Amino acid sequence: MNQRTASIVGGIGRTLIALGLIVLSFAAFQLWGTNLQEARNQNALGDEFSERQAAIADITGNDSTTTTPPATVPGDTTTIAPPPSLAPEIIAELGDELIPEQGEVMGNIAIPSIGVDKHIVFGTRRGDLREGPGMYPSTPFPGQAGNTAIAGHRTTYGAPFGDLDLVQPGDQIVVETLYGTYYYEVLPQADADGNEVGYFIVDDSAVEVVDDQGDNRLTLTACHPKYSAAQRIIVSAKLVSAPAPELPSTTAVPIEAIPDEDVASEATDESTLDLAEENVLTESLGWNTEETLPTVLWGAAAALVALAGYLFGRAWQRLPAYVLITPVFLYVLWGCFSHLDKLLPAL
Repeated sequence: MNQRTASIVGGIGRTLIALGLIVLSFAAFQLWGTNLQEARNQNALGDEFSERQAAIADITGNDSTTTTPPATVPGDTTTIAPPPSLAPEIIAELGDELIPEQGEVMGNIAIPSIGVDKHIVFGTRRGDLREGPGMYPSTPFPGQAGNTAIAGHRTTYGAPFGDLDLVQPGDQIVVETLYGTYYYEVLPQADADGNEVGYFIVDDSAVEVVDDQGDNRLTLTACHPKYSAAQRIIVSAKLVSAPAPELPSTTAVPIEAIPDEDVASEATDESTLDLAEENVLTESLGWNTEETLPTVLWGAAAALVALAGYLFGRAWQRLPAYVLITPVFLYVLWGCFSHLDKLLPAL
């Protein structure tokens, strides 16, 4: 092998190694980098929720609550005394004070059996689910009569619903809101072998799981299997106490289920709303082609920075040049990864 051929082969080898390292770096970004972003978002949501709770307490005082019937942990004799709930007349008086805007914090969900304790946002857009589990606005608020549905990531952004397959029938789910705390008990399901489990699997288009089922329940949805968006894992839980009073202005339009968020704001006719319902489980989980151009531009910028660092190192000294260029390269690469993550199906 002559020197020219060896140089070409060596260059190809170094290029493949670099590409492999970038792929591994992106995998690490998805598994750990997104978790850091979610943790920061959860802290902000926690502060926001505490502020809203304090504001409601200042408005209502101490004489505006009613006691929710105690709940019992399944399989245990311990009686739980939940925090007082707002009285129906106070809920009616507060009105929109209790209704969050799209993307705002609306409560907290805890599943003790699998270690889940996360703040919930109102909405299931991509940006919403990057902050934490999100409630489908087309469903009733937690604790109310009907089927409340909440979606969450299973492998990225904190993976709040990563262990839904470990939930067992009878496990408790606690949802805290501005107007009260409500308890649910996981319903039994049958797996393919006839065994009793706490979940079931559906196609990604099975929108009927968030429809009213004729009872008062909570439905949790996430991608299945892990690292794939091909199907959905569903956990259904029944409300074990009387439903909460209906909140004012809770007639929700499921418009954020439409893939294009700009179009969603203009969804008013019946055909558009039908399209929204058809995509209610896939809008925030499928491909987002709007991120293609930003991903390519940030990727090209990262390549140019790397090339500049290489040429700078040859013209000067490699080690000092690489030390100077590395922070810039990592910053641009992070931007590329952020857009690429938004482009790919959410997991």
